[in-house]
Amino acid sequence: MSAPEPTRRTVLAGAGAGALWLATGASTPTAAAADAVVGPDENPGLRYWYPVPRDPGVVRTDVCVYGGTSAGVTAAVRAAQAGRSVALVVFGRHLGGLSSAGLGATDTGRIESIGGLSREFYRRLGAHYGRPESFTFEPHVAEQTFDAWVEDEGIDVYRDHRLEDVRMVGDRIHSLRTENGKVFVAGAFIDASYEGDLMAAAGVSYTVGRESNATYGETLNGVQFRTGHQFQRQIDPYVTPGDPSSGLLAGVSADDPGTTGQGDDRIQAFNFRICLTRAADRRPFPRPPSYDPSRYELLLRYLQAGVWDAMRLNTPMPNGKTDMNNNGAVSTDNIGRNYAWPDGDHATREAIFQDHVTYQQGLLWFLANDPRVPEAIRAEVNGWGLTNDEFTATGGWSHELYIREARRMLGDYVITEHDCRWTVAAPDPIALASYTMDSHNCARVVVGGFARNEGDVQVPPAGPYGISYRAIVPPRGECTNLLVTCAISASHIAFGSARMEPVFMATGHAAAVAADLALAGGIAVQDVPYPTLRQRLRAEQMVLSWPPNAGVLAFDAPDELRPGTADDVTVTFTNEELTTVSAVRLALTAPAGWTVTPSTPVEADAVEPGAEFAATWRVTATAPAEPVAQATLEAAVTYAGAAGHTATHAVAVVEPVQAPLRTAASTRAHFGQRGSRLAILANGADLWTGIDQYGAIFHDGAAGPATTATVTVVSQEATDPNARAGLVIRNDLRAAGTSTGYVALVVKPENGLLLLWDADGSGTVESVLRAVVTPSPYPVHLRLVREGQRFHGSYSLDGAQWSSIGSADLPSAAAVQDVGVLSCAHVQDRLGLAVFENLSVSAPS
Repeated sequence: MSAPEPTRRTVLAGAGAGALWLATGASTPTAAAADAVVGPDENPGLRYWYPVPRDPGVVRTDVCVYGGTSAGVTAAVRAAQAGRSVALVVFGRHLGGLSSAGLGATDTGRIESIGGLSREFYRRLGAHYGRPESFTFEPHVAEQTFDAWVEDEGIDVYRDHRLEDVRMVGDRIHSLRTENGKVFVAGAFIDASYEGDLMAAAGVSYTVGRESNATYGETLNGVQFRTGHQFQRQIDPYVTPGDPSSGLLAGVSADDPGTTGQGDDRIQAFNFRICLTRAADRRPFPRPPSYDPSRYELLLRYLQAGVWDAMRLNTPMPNGKTDMNNNGAVSTDNIGRNYAWPDGDHATREAIFQDHVTYQQGLLWFLANDPRVPEAIRAEVNGWGLTNDEFTATGGWSHELYIREARRMLGDYVITEHDCRWTVAAPDPIALASYTMDSHNCARVVVGGFARNEGDVQVPPAGPYGISYRAIVPPRGECTNLLVTCAISASHIAFGSARMEPVFMATGHAAAVAADLALAGGIAVQDVPYPTLRQRLRAEQMVLSWPPNAGVLAFDAPDELRPGTADDVTVTFTNEELTTVSAVRLALTAPAGWTVTPSTPVEADAVEPGAEFAATWRVTATAPAEPVAQATLEAAVTYAGAAGHTATHAVAVVEPVQAPLRTAASTRAHFGQRGSRLAILANGADLWTGIDQYGAIFHDGAAGPATTATVTVVSQEATDPNARAGLVIRNDLRAAGTSTGYVALVVKPENGLLLLWDADGSGTVESVLRAVVTPSPYPVHLRLVREGQRFHGSYSLDGAQWSSIGSADLPSAAAVQDVGVLSCAHVQDRLGLAVFENLSVSAPS
């Protein structure tokens, strides 16, 4: 049989699509600037693409990784650790993707689900800051960490090398050529670009946009009108208010809004993750050359309507810096201006990049300087600025646009909402994802004569779920020596959960191991035996099941224990080795002072492949320091010839809440009571605009039209600066997300006190009054007074002198309401403890 005829596929060439984009009026660099060649020692400025000098030649390696993202670095590192020669081909000059480009507040999900080289990266960051690990970090520290990592492994890095085309021989990539003339020949290729550019050039099937709900039987895909990052007021979208014939304001689309669940080609919005500081030497926000104040008329009307939230998602990072993200209805997301990015050529993407620079820099300039912006807001914004020691080559502005979504491969396994909700589970996981199904808004349209955002979804998964191996390899019959780490096979809404940097680093790790196995066996990546891959990944501390190591060690244990009461804990070992193991021993470790007594044998002579061995212990906990505390049980298995495995199980030790008090939870929560002392151990994503996750201890129907409630917040674990603990009055605390008549008075670990309430009757809080007290005081006394439909919040540091935070009107308040304490940790990956004392509810006699 004759050899397959080689073919060549070109990607991102020409300017046709770019010309279409430019015809819409998007800003772009001058022709002279665009044509000027930028040498390796020259500063290209704030640009996505720029011409680079010719650098012809041929590079031959075992593995070629295309993309300098965090996934690309981990893939290259792991391949080098396997003894493979590696070329890391990078579009730009920086390593790490968004992890070193401003996204310093890691979207972790459940931290325990992060393993392998992904976890190693955060440990390396921790070493820099003198901690075991760090999931918040400065951009330059992340980039230095990535650079040092590839240098330690002796990896050849080719910066400013942009894919131009690939040469295919049959169903394999023979080589890729970059636009500067370099050719990379390899046995295995890994596409670690956010866009899936190498995947597309190799002819692999992919999709762009949102499937309809009907496509995969989902509920959160397609067009979605929800409450997150939504307008809290009715804002007129027309140039002349009330006159549709005057045209729409900038940022509002005339497109048909569509119907819920309908599929389309829209993708979620992009922005730059900006590193801000309040330091005295901060850089002022720059005025972009193409600044147009009319782009912010919609935001101005929103501010004039009384809503100021555009810069509220500003997560603290080390050394007084922050990672600022989009927040609210009109913020840093340049909604609807990115649809051409996934399949766009260089000219198209450069134009979109510059449009986002102009929009976001102009937004901050507008807020800081436009005299129509309320003076208090201008003063607040001018209290911030860009840093002097981050992104020094681009004036303190991030060099990389946040590509939240582009192409997505269509593999033999498509991750969907069903995986996230645990109604299905991939049998071949190579990593876990656990973050919220998170889609930023995809469009801003007109509904009922007012501006309305569309596409935002923020729904937590049931828990960590598996990323199928088949979701990172092309479908059978397509490219046989390519693995894909970022543009993985997933529906739009599931990709919104899986697209986080820790997951991408894990898929990069797994792809490199699979590439090594494919090269060693001389087989297609689709034929890599999963049991062998799984065994290798487990040995490298990758987490493939939930709870961690559940496939090897599984707990059958209660989630709560009562002090002094014995309960059974069973640990089951499943032999996932390829051969029989001998001298098997199970062990269970509990906190100091607990009693752990085996009630069954803990040793077995041998366990065959796929067989199980279980042991049971009687466990008795001691009383915790507070009415609720979290503890950890650790199981271990050892057997001949192996290092063994460990797994942990979190258990809450609780002294139960007594009648007449009751409990309610819309998130994971445990409750305790010891006399007048109450405690809530809970997680919870947020209490704000569409998210309503809390644990509450309350008196049922105890708040009549005239009621005073007081409590002391003794302490609160600082799981997040925006964690919340305090008093709550609500029509029905059991009906989170739906019950109205909702007001809460809370303290936050770093941001003072807030009075929150549901002004629009949606069933979630969206209005706020603040008392800025720095640092946040503990203990702090809180008082919430109801007078009919008006509620007053105040606080005291000594229980005698009270300071008012403000008042709120709630027309939806029922005649009788629930009243109690609540807690939201503002995180999903762990539980936080809030402790209260002396909850009192009284009415005039």
